Amino acid sequence: MSLKRIRGVVALVLTILFVTALSPLFVLVRLLFGRRAAAEGLGAWAASVVLRLSGVSVEVRAPVVPLPERRVVYVSNHTSSIDLFVLLSLRLPRAWFFMKRGAWVFPPGALVAVCVGTFFTVPQTYTEKRRKLFAAACEVLRKTGDAVYLSPEGTRVVSGGVGPFNKGAFHLAAALGAPMVPLHLEIPRAENPGKSWVMTRTRVIVHVLPEIDTSGWRPETAREHADHVRGVFQAFEAEIAAPNPDRAAA
Repeated sequence: MSLKRIRGVVALVLTILFVTALSPLFVLVRLLFGRRAAAEGLGAWAASVVLRLSGVSVEVRAPVVPLPERRVVYVSNHTSSIDLFVLLSLRLPRAWFFMKRGAWVFPPGALVAVCVGTFFTVPQTYTEKRRKLFAAACEVLRKTGDAVYLSPEGTRVVSGGVGPFNKGAFHLAAALGAPMVPLHLEIPRAENPGKSWVMTRTRVIVHVLPEIDTSGWRPETAREHADHVRGVFQAFEAEIAAPNPDRAAA
C-alpha cells in the first residue's frame, strides 16, 4: 500500500470518528437554532474539516458571490464521494438536499443529513414512492421558500463525462417555478476517488454556471429540460477540456 493510500485511509478513519462524535451536536444545534444553523454553520465547518483532513482544497468560480439567498434549484455533476463534503462546505444559502435512503448504512452521517435538511430518495424502480416523495418535498419548499440541491445523475458517474439525467430535479424546478443553478465540480481524473471513500490530496474547482430560467417549464416536459441541461454540462466539460494556455497558467 502506498504512503498516499495509507494517508487516505487514516483520514477516512478520522472522518468516521469525527462525524460520529459530532452527530449529537448537530441534533442540539438543529433543536436550538434551526436547520440553517445546522447546515450553513456547523455543517459547512464540519465538511471543511473533513476536506482538510484529506488534503482537499476547494475553489469556487462564480459570476456572482455570494450565491443567491432565495429559492433556486441547484444541480451538479456527481463523479466522486468528495462531492458530498464539497457541497456542504459551500454554504448553499437556504438549501435542502436530496440523498439516497441507503445513507442510513452509516447512522451518524444520516443523522447529520436529517439535521441539515435532507429528503431521502428511493430507487427509480419505486415510481409511486418517488412521486410522493417529490410532491412532499415540493410542498415543503413552497412553504419555506428555501432552495434545494439534487444530483440529476442520481449516482456517482466514474466512467468520465456526464451520465444520463433523471427527471426529478426538472419536475421539481417546473413545479416550483424556481430558477436552476448548475454547479460543475471539476476534480482531476487521476486524483478522483470515484466511489471510494478514501480521499487523497487534490483540488476541487466548483464552477457556478449561468442561472437557467425555468418560467416556461412544465412538469410534463421534464425530459426535454433534463436533456437540455445535460447538454449545458457536456458543453462546459468540452470547454474546460480544450487546450487553454491561460487556464494552464492559472
